[in-house]
Amino acid sequence: MLFNAGRATGVLAGGVAALLWIAIVWFPVGGLMLEGVSVVVGLFLALFSLIAAIAAFNGQAAVVFVCFVACFFGVGTFALNVDNWFRVFGVLDLLLLAASAMIWYSKRGNTETQ
Repeated sequence: MLFNAGRATGVLAGGVAALLWIAIVWFPVGGLMLEGVSVVVGLFLALFSLIAAIAAFNGQAAVVFVCFVACFFGVGTFALNVDNWFRVFGVLDLLLLAASAMIWYSKRGNTETQ
């Protein structure tokens, strides 16, 4: 049960984050114009989020955690301190951490009981 909850959380958080990053890169929102290197960073964050969603679907906790670190310690920490809709990226990154922990803990519990 916890394994499936972790997978669902990871797929949802990674998928939504990837879609939001792609939307921001292609359709800039007022006050948040991405230019130059910011476009490349946005595309990489979308890629990491998509990889995290795929890894969560396959139950790979370590890959989800690595994608969390790549996304959170770049933009996610900053996003948590913003007072507008951009905060959602920090929350989605924390959901990736929770998904990674749920998947890892449930896999660890299954191997110890066998």
